[in-house]
Amino acid sequence: MGMRRLLVDFLNDYYQADLKSIHDVAGNQHLVGNSKIYKCPLFVKIFKDPEMFYAEQHVNQVYYPEVYLDSVIFEDNYVVTLHDRELKDLDEREINQERAYHFGQLLGNFHLQLTGNVKVAESKLKLSEQLQEKVQALTGSIYQADTEIVLELLQKDFDQSDLEYEQIPKVVLHGDFSVRNIMEYQGNEILIDFERAHMGTAYQDFIKFFYNEVREPALRNIFLKGYSAVHEFEIPGHALQRCLLFLCALEICEYNLTHPGRKFGSMAAGMIKTIKNKDAILSL
Repeated sequence: MGMRRLLVDFLNDYYQADLKSIHDVAGNQHLVGNSKIYKCPLFVKIFKDPEMFYAEQHVNQVYYPEVYLDSVIFEDNYVVTLHDRELKDLDEREINQERAYHFGQLLGNFHLQLTGNVKVAESKLKLSEQLQEKVQALTGSIYQADTEIVLELLQKDFDQSDLEYEQIPKVVLHGDFSVRNIMEYQGNEILIDFERAHMGTAYQDFIKFFYNEVREPALRNIFLKGYSAVHEFEIPGHALQRCLLFLCALEICEYNLTHPGRKFGSMAAGMIKTIKNKDAILSL
């Protein structure tokens, strides 16, 4: 707590501000307050992970240059400072065809605008090697047994999946595309929270959204029509879909181990069950 207080005091002095903590989400502290230097309200995100910090910084610099203000590194704290805006949560209406199409356009525009214009993390490993590495990292956890079983099940898919994954175009992924990361601002719907942005196939940004929020094939098709209206994409083959679904499940497992709230609930377990049933999730 002493270091956190020291950091807040430093930022208050640095920005001539009255910053106060509002919540701690996913291990990242958030501060708000008014700055005499910038003459506006600030929204400050503090990261411990430098990769997440650079993703948030670089994406905001290109996607919302009018909102991005500054970045600071203080000891082992990585700080991104934004102009605080009055954002509204989306209402909880079910996703209909109009909304599905619009959400597809929103994500397509994100991929189009960011790809080639920002530098974010990109693994140099083959897809199968990424899966093996992540399963090994779960050794000794509650996920070890199930993930090792699935890794063995997918062995026969690796050659084909590695080849296709290498050839399919890559984009800058949002990394956590979901309705909870879409907000209303000045009458428009916008994306927020870019700390998990990284390079990958466009399909990877569809997975959690389709798995958890848009389960009906008809709505998935409408979403894809909206997406393809602004950005081209390729639907991966069945083998690659299964491997990418597993990659997503492993990332959720990693998150759950370090965040007791487990905002993704049993989603990873459901994804693993899907793979065991020899299914893929992109039913159209």
